[in-house]
Amino acid sequence: MIPPNVAASPGFRAKELVSAAGVALILTLIFTWPLAGRFGTSGRLDSGDALYSIWNVSWVAHALTTDPTQLWNANIFYPQPGTLAYSEANLVAGVIGVPVWVLTHNPYATSNFTIVAAFLLAALAMYALVRYLTGNRWGAALAGVLYAFCSYTFSHMAHIQLLMTFGPPLVLLRMHHLVDRPNVRNAIWLGLALFVEALACGYYGLMGGFAVALGVLWFAGWTGRWRSLKFWGLVALAAVIAVALTAPFFIPYRELQQAGFERTLADAKIFRAGWRSYLASALLVYQWILPLIGSWREVLFPGALEIGLALYVITLTARRSPALSDVMPARVVGFYIIITLLAFWVSLGPDAGLYRWLFDAVPLMSLLRAPSRFGLLVTMALAILAGAGLAAFERRWTGRRRLMWLTAIVIVTLARSTVGPLQLTTAPPASRAAVWLSKLPRGAVAAFPFYGERERRHLETQYMVESATHWQPLLNGYSDFAPPEQAGDVPALVTFPSPASFEVLRKRQARYVLVHWRNYSPEAGRELRTRLSGLQGTLRLMLDDADTSLYELTPAAATVR
Repeated sequence: MIPPNVAASPGFRAKELVSAAGVALILTLIFTWPLAGRFGTSGRLDSGDALYSIWNVSWVAHALTTDPTQLWNANIFYPQPGTLAYSEANLVAGVIGVPVWVLTHNPYATSNFTIVAAFLLAALAMYALVRYLTGNRWGAALAGVLYAFCSYTFSHMAHIQLLMTFGPPLVLLRMHHLVDRPNVRNAIWLGLALFVEALACGYYGLMGGFAVALGVLWFAGWTGRWRSLKFWGLVALAAVIAVALTAPFFIPYRELQQAGFERTLADAKIFRAGWRSYLASALLVYQWILPLIGSWREVLFPGALEIGLALYVITLTARRSPALSDVMPARVVGFYIIITLLAFWVSLGPDAGLYRWLFDAVPLMSLLRAPSRFGLLVTMALAILAGAGLAAFERRWTGRRRLMWLTAIVIVTLARSTVGPLQLTTAPPASRAAVWLSKLPRGAVAAFPFYGERERRHLETQYMVESATHWQPLLNGYSDFAPPEQAGDVPALVTFPSPASFEVLRKRQARYVLVHWRNYSPEAGRELRTRLSGLQGTLRLMLDDADTSLYELTPAAATVR
């Protein structure tokens, strides 16, 4: 059965979507302030993951607009190939960032634009889904705000892939289109949506795949389409399109698995959700809860408004109330209740059982380590039910009462959705040495100090972000996976400028050495300058200032003893 009250005119829907996009953009700029005011000069620079995301998005945008054949050969861990696959590739985020990268070549502006676009797309995808399911603009708008600006999303501002939350509602929208109108066009759209979601975020790709599989089975049973060979043929078509388009992009990850990279159930136990996670919130209105719950790892509190309206919908469904049946049929409510329960179960990790079964049954699950992230589906499903709840409420209101209640809900929703001004850091200007490197012949760069201790390796990301100025290959790198060769070379590189370090530089074909004096203590910096001054036949000084020194290795570097 096709959902009621959905406007039939494509032009009308397009106009409505443009209006919704305008409102969503304004809300995004408000809730992420001062991001827009410091677009190209600031960002989340307070963690290795945040800096990695900035570099990642910029690298993908750069590679796609210069030499797409080198996309996977990111400029880290030189001369290792395929290094983009050492962590989430963030291909969709990079595509989103292309226009800003082309115009500015500014990694901070590119990353910040992608963040803004992620919030905007999430709000629009959820709006479109709930608008389709209920035919109600107010319910759709509420769901869009509740989902896009949820605690989970704000807590992952440093992880660009986890901001791509538009994927799950997008694939569910296309799934509903297919089960309501089984035709080739809708099957193709579903396959394409699954493909985009998989490339946007591996976690969400699996989540969306599970949700769509469950939805197809659920609604086929309810509608009797399970008897239709045509229906299953269209489902198979969508699956084939998704797999055929996605598979080439996952070949590097399969090769990485064969090289020994995988997540274990022990990892999943560490990164599971607990009851405290479902009470933790990044939103200001719920900050009072945090001192009461102690420690937590993930931030998954859906929100009181979402929970209240979802319970209202469940109550109406149980009573078979006509106030809801015309807005959202019981079978749709039931589906999203099941999504909520199953996602919650999976998020609890291996000890709860379901995640362990999926880990054994689905090969790609071994690339994931954080079951807690399935909690996003809990927030999504509750936001959908909350939108249906408001739609059911709104049908009861008329005149001043309707205006009063809608105004109150708008105020509550906006107040609930703020985290306050984002804590941004002003980005340091590119060093003179980095600018010089952008004009020099291609050659591998070794940036020092080299960080060998596990707890300090994230500091390599500062070199990675700086490399967006020149895009020369780096011996340095930071990612979820490090090649065995890197682990073997690090002990020598941290002793630079020892003979052993020059042996590694020669082996890995380094041409330039970049020393960041600000990363050394004053005493260590003075000692290093003295030692380097005695290596004039090995290192040719190209640039020297208080912050950085740039050297070129001479042929004599190969014979240093």
